[in-house]
Amino acid sequence: GKDAKRGDYSAIVRLGRTPGGTLFVDADLARRTSDVLVEDFVDTCRNWRADAAGIESNAYQELLGEDVQIAAEKRGYVVPLNLIENHVNKLVRIRRLTPYLSQKKVRFVDSPGTRLLVDQCKDFPLGTHDDGPDGMEMALRLAIDVSHNPAEAPWEPDVLEAMP
Repeated sequence: GKDAKRGDYSAIVRLGRTPGGTLFVDADLARRTSDVLVEDFVDTCRNWRADAAGIESNAYQELLGEDVQIAAEKRGYVVPLNLIENHVNKLVRIRRLTPYLSQKKVRFVDSPGTRLLVDQCKDFPLGTHDDGPDGMEMALRLAIDVSHNPAEAPWEPDVLEAMP
């Protein structure tokens, strides 16, 4: 984006939301090419049986959505893709996570990418990078949309059981 920093991470954030509002979060943050990002994203959606998947579509990023659909089709898989266009300032968006974090409603999976996401949350808003928290906020927003529209994308509680 226009405020991107050199060496930003791509963030693939997996998020499950229980009916009580507890979030289970796992993240894959890495510096990778867009081709590798697309492959990793499709693999993640398939391996985790995603009910919904989102990609930020501001500016040129919507092109990644087309690449994701092509890569998934080659594998005989359909990614339940949602393009997310952000119009609200990133600082405001990320601060939407505050109630969940302050009320200890987030359970983080112990993985290298998730540890990096947690570090970025701790450093926010003064840290060098905020890609993980930004991805987490978009994942949360998508999970809320999915749970509020069950006819479009049914919530399956067994998804949380698959988390390590």
